[in-house]
Amino acid sequence: SQKGSIPAVQRGILEIIPMLRPTTMLSSMWSPLLLELLCYLNGEESPLHRNSKEIREQNSDALANGTKRSSVEQGHINGTGTKGDTVVGCGWGILFIEKLVPIMVNLFLEAPPNERCSASPQVIQGLGRCMNTRRDNPRGTLWRVSAECFNRVVTDEVRQENAECGSDMNSYRLSRARFWKEVADVYETFLVGSCGRVLSSDVPSADSATADESLEMTVLTVFGDSVLKLQKEAPVEVLQRLVNCLDRCASRTGSLPIQTVGLLPLHCSRFSLGCLQMMFSLCSCILKTSSYPAVSETSKVSISILTKRCEVILGQFLADENDLGDRPLPSVRIEETVCVLQELARLILDIETANALNIPLYLKDALRENQSHGRAHLLSLLPTFSELVVSREPRVRELVQVLLRLISSELGLQRLT
Repeated sequence: SQKGSIPAVQRGILEIIPMLRPTTMLSSMWSPLLLELLCYLNGEESPLHRNSKEIREQNSDALANGTKRSSVEQGHINGTGTKGDTVVGCGWGILFIEKLVPIMVNLFLEAPPNERCSASPQVIQGLGRCMNTRRDNPRGTLWRVSAECFNRVVTDEVRQENAECGSDMNSYRLSRARFWKEVADVYETFLVGSCGRVLSSDVPSADSATADESLEMTVLTVFGDSVLKLQKEAPVEVLQRLVNCLDRCASRTGSLPIQTVGLLPLHCSRFSLGCLQMMFSLCSCILKTSSYPAVSETSKVSISILTKRCEVILGQFLADENDLGDRPLPSVRIEETVCVLQELARLILDIETANALNIPLYLKDALRENQSHGRAHLLSLLPTFSELVVSREPRVRELVQVLLRLISSELGLQRLT
């Protein structure tokens, strides 16, 4: 078995760690315990070992040693340490870390809420480092295990209530700000940098490729449904970063030139399309019930980014069609355009999201007075629709006609005869 290839000492450690539970009287020890375990993930010297070393060296030349330690620690803080300082699992082996990650996450999820609050930024950061090993080792297991654990942690943390995290609100707010910053960092690096991409020239097995794509889509689903839709306190600037992550992934197919877009692997185009559909889902008022109290804030941030992305995709389709003349467009370009038009027809906005659109104020006022704001996003794209009516692609023409009828209905216009 895999565990059998781990040295005996490490096997013993893996058996003992799950049994470690600070008692109720020592609940403040949860955070040091979790931070100690995180040192194994980050390849850093643990606080206990560092303190022990400092005690042994206290009779040495204080100035020289103090300067040296200060420079090393500052290198860690600033991210300027040597490569060996930042290797995941340095000295312990990747297999040991693979086994340790779920154990640490289980302990974290059992910790009291106030102790979790203080440790959550470092836990997210540590898991993110492990997830990033995919870039160098896409066939490895560590990134998969870490991604699954990250989904568990971020889902549970987003649902935590303020009241559960103690009475020190200043510390709580500071910790949560760091938590959201780390969450955004992980998604920017992993979702944008690793998902929906070809990371290796080696062709994976069919089972491996299917499993990887499934995990990527799970990460995307958790990101949209459990993070962006359920968040209650994410700073607006972090929301902007998170939605921009989706937008960057959704832009991949449309940003490729016509000469190469047809060569895009299917799993890459599917992931890009999935991100685009998630952006539509974030803006939809259908989900805005009591179960999603803060989704309006996410929608207001998302709608302007989404309409710009739609305009770019539809504009690229027009440009490609003009450039190719009578030659057929690649199917991936057509499918993306059809998807955008279909989603635009389905999308219904609430009044707050509609007000965030970049359309003239008099139009917003008129739509609000007539209570016909649900399809205001179509008005912002009307100039693009007007150009698409002459498309050679039948499905595109039909969908544009549907959208134009919806706009007429929204404006209260009817045929004269």
